[in-house]
Amino acid sequence: MNKNKRTLTLLLLGALLPLGACSFRPGNVDEATLRTDARHHHEEELTVSASVISDSDARDIFGVGLGGHGIQAVWIEVDNRTGHPLYYLPVTTDQQYFSPLEVSWKVKGKFNSDGEKAADRMFVSRAMPVDVPDGERTSGFVFTNRDLGIKVINVDLLGGGKSWQTSFMMDVPGIKLDVEKVNFDGLYADHEYQQLDRDGLRQWLSQQPCCTTNEDNSNTGDPVNFVLVGDSQLLLSAMVQRGWDVTERIHGGSIWKTTKSFLVGSSYRYSPVSSLYTLGRPQDLALQKARGNIHQRNHLRLWRAPVLCDGEPVWLGQISRDIGVRFTFKSPTLTTHKIDPDVDEARDYLLQDMIFSQRLAEFGYVRAMPPHPIEDPGHNLTGDPFITDGLRLVMFFHSPMTPMHEVRNLHWLEANRDRRHWVEQSEKSDKAP
Repeated sequence: MNKNKRTLTLLLLGALLPLGACSFRPGNVDEATLRTDARHHHEEELTVSASVISDSDARDIFGVGLGGHGIQAVWIEVDNRTGHPLYYLPVTTDQQYFSPLEVSWKVKGKFNSDGEKAADRMFVSRAMPVDVPDGERTSGFVFTNRDLGIKVINVDLLGGGKSWQTSFMMDVPGIKLDVEKVNFDGLYADHEYQQLDRDGLRQWLSQQPCCTTNEDNSNTGDPVNFVLVGDSQLLLSAMVQRGWDVTERIHGGSIWKTTKSFLVGSSYRYSPVSSLYTLGRPQDLALQKARGNIHQRNHLRLWRAPVLCDGEPVWLGQISRDIGVRFTFKSPTLTTHKIDPDVDEARDYLLQDMIFSQRLAEFGYVRAMPPHPIEDPGHNLTGDPFITDGLRLVMFFHSPMTPMHEVRNLHWLEANRDRRHWVEQSEKSDKAP
């Protein structure tokens, strides 16, 4: 290395060294304020509290930003009066949570040696312990993956031969949600709701259109292939818990993010969903479960129905699996998704997902339309074909949680889950003279 290059290198190192020599100055944890702002779940034997820490508050509390690293701190407190020490399972709060020293490693690069050690000690000391002693309040932070829009916080505790499950659903700012434009209280007047029992619900569903439509109701689209019955917050909590994200409103920023994701093949958790119509209006709520990139996702639409079943809200739904993306001038996002033609597979995927949520109690199938086999498919509004056995899945959600083996099939009608059936029928048709 010649003298000039060596001098330049030393100057650069000298300029960079001060950046790496900062001391670490974390803020204080004000548990009284955190407790006041938290959501609480009270039982006779314990109280569980939880709060999502905003990006700005995280910087004040920890002395460093977390949001830029995809980390979202959640404060949890357990007041244990069960008579037994409890064991907290952070994996139920986030299956891919960050360990305290992992968080410290991600954020401490600009500190000097003493500062890095102080950051390590701080994150470890402020983490939520897994051991929750009896007769004490135990609190701390769990470092979860960053969510926007809606976040579900699950707190599962074990001890004394029992388990306790608590679930909180919280609004998180950061994106313009599509659902925010819907006034659910104003959808129907109180006298417009029909009070139905289960037989009445089955009859009402038999009278509903098979499929979604376009805005002027001149063409039919994807099948309305499932129904949800239960407390609205419980339903949404179950879905968000299983990895379903609410969708962003269609606006300049979301169109750009969708286009960028399309061009580079990246994932976009909150990608907008185009409008389909039933009950005379576009969907009230849409959710999606992103897969490897924007070309692949499962997505669903929901409409609040003007009926109550045994006093519980009823939602009509449409679900399909997206397997590709193409450009189109028919969409404000300039893209549209290619769906997997087997819409029954997407419908039954949702059933499996909800069984895993342990919020689903019962399910059954009702007739929605004649079957559409491979040789006679239906078509949605963008021309994609779909095949279906013509059944509509009806799912009933109850609280408390229902173990998977206790979920009850009502055996109203039996869905044909053997996909080979369609191939066999098609081959028979091809061979017919």
